[in-house]
Order: sequence, then structure tokens, then C-alpha cells
Amino acid sequence: MATTIGSANPVASQASDTELAVFIPEIWTDAVRASFKKSLVMANLATDYSSLVTGGGDTIHIPSVADVADAAVKAPHVPVNYTNATEDKLSIEISQHQYASAMIEDMGAIQSSSDLLSMYADSIGYKLGLGVEVAVEVALALTTECINIAGNAVAKTIDAATLAHMSKVAMTNNCPLNECALILNPTLYSSLFRIDDFIHVSKTGAVDVPNGLVGQVMGMPVYLSNNITSTNHNDAVDSADGALTDGNVLGGFLLHNSALGIAYSKAPNVQSQYDMDYISHKVVGDNIFGVKLLQDASQTKCWGIVEEATTSW
Repeated sequence: MATTIGSANPVASQASDTELAVFIPEIWTDAVRASFKKSLVMANLATDYSSLVTGGGDTIHIPSVADVADAAVKAPHVPVNYTNATEDKLSIEISQHQYASAMIEDMGAIQSSSDLLSMYADSIGYKLGLGVEVAVEVALALTTECINIAGNAVAKTIDAATLAHMSKVAMTNNCPLNECALILNPTLYSSLFRIDDFIHVSKTGAVDVPNGLVGQVMGMPVYLSNNITSTNHNDAVDSADGALTDGNVLGGFLLHNSALGIAYSKAPNVQSQYDMDYISHKVVGDNIFGVKLLQDASQTKCWGIVEEATTSW
């Protein structure tokens, strides 16, 4: 314990590591949250409902309003025909509690080295972000609507005809292309470089495109994710309503910006505790969140991208 300044023992007047430890969680939390946000890809495309649970709660109910009946011709002296729509309720359950932890010796050395602190903070933030990304991918994979790219001339690629078909599917379902996004695994993302119309500098005028950036195709931003691993369900159909074989591994998603909801009741936070037995600091970062695919039978807003008979990419 620290004693009063002016003690006969100067060393005893210095604060111990355990007393200074109360300042460490705030430093770590800021660093971890910065790394966490950089690690998100799919989750950043979700509508954030976190503000609705700032006062508590574990479930967010989102009403789904079905379209009313088509406009009808009003005949003279004939009353208006009122119809009742069947409404649905979509709920985001905030029930996922994830953590990432580490035990680090000689915390004093870490505090004196910003680079070392950043390395541990980046690792914890990355793992927490990865956990959210995995949960988001699982939610998106619940869609039963898919786009089958098996008709391409080259297997495991996206070509111009496929992009045209994707665009048609989105627009047919009243999803404007500028409100949609393509999320692709590395195989399909890299296949876009085959399409000269979209990535050649003479076509786009963007000087950074030849360096490996795919910005937009058909007006839709394109994102790369290494966390697309789920398989389509045995009740999934392609965009032409044909049945798909269960077990096809998804290669990506076509996603409208209203199709995904996420909420955090606890943002990434870090706590640390000094362990005398190990002369180390135990550091734990955690968050509490929920994620939900916000579509029902009345309208499809998310399509999985599959290639029939493809079980690995």
C-alpha cells in the first residue's frame, strides 16, 4: 500500500502496480474499440438499433408492415372494399455475450510501450469483431432465397451476365441497386477482376482500381469478407424459384440496406485484474449484442450467392 508522502521509506510512498491498475481498463477500452470497429465488414452494413436498449431490455421488436391491396377502380355508388393485411413482427434478441482474454506478465513494461499495448488491444478488438462477424453471417445465411451462379462459363466466378441477373433480382423485389451491397468471399471477389468493363481504369477513371480495389458494380458497393462459411438450407430456392440442393456453401450475399439489424446492449469493454500469483494482469474484453435478418415472407431483401454442387471455395 502507498503511504503518505514524506515517509521514511521513499519506495513505500509510490503507488503499487495494483493501485495503478484501476487506470488501465479505460486505456485498453479505447484501443480495443478502435480495433473492433476496423474489424467489422458485414456488421457495418446493418442498421444499428442500439439506442433503443440504452435504458435496458433484451429484445427489440420491429413491426413489419405488409403492402396494402393494389389500387382499384372506384365504381359509382359502389362502396370501398377494405382489406386486412397480415402483419408480422421481427425481433432482435440481444442474447449473445462474447469475450476475448489474455494474461500478460509485467504490465508496467506494457504501459511503457505503446506498440506492445496496441498489439494486444488490436488482437482483443479483432477477436471481438470476428465474433460479431460470424454471428452476422449466420443471421444472413438464414435467408431461403439464393442466386445460383452455376451457369457461368468458368466455375466459381461472377461474370457480367451474373451481375445483370443479380441486378434484375434486386430491382424486381423493389430493392434499388444504390441501396444494395455485394458481400463476397475471396474467390468470388477476385473473380470480378476478370470483368474488364468494371475494373479497367479506362472504363472507370479511378486510378486506384488497377491496384486491387473493386469499388462498385452495377451501382452496388462490393465488400470482401473471409467469414462466409454457411451452407444454404434444404428449403432454399434460387431467384427463378428452382429448388437448390442442401449443402452448397455460400459464396456471398446480395443485401439491401434494410435487411439486417444489430444492437449492442454493451459495447466492447475491457476489464483487467492483477494476479499476484502469476505476477500478471488478466485482461478480458467483452460485448453483448444481438443480430437479426429483417425480412419475412412478404418481401425478400437478402439473397445468398451459391453455385450448385459447390461444397468448398
